[in-house]
Amino acid sequence: MKAIRTTISLPPEQLQRLQEMADQHGLSLAWLVRQAVSEFLERREKVGEFNPLNGYQKKD
Repeated sequence: MKAIRTTISLPPEQLQRLQEMADQHGLSLAWLVRQAVSEFLERREKVGEFNPLNGYQKKD
């Protein structure tokens, strides 16, 4: 599947921490962010409905 370019805004501290992690492991920042998004989506699907104001709701 072809990736679609997008833009996100992060606080400087988060960007710095992510860039340091990417550099430390020889990864691109883009790869690290894609991986984080994939892991977030997988967790959300396993746990259930996502409500950003109340956290995760468990599936019945």
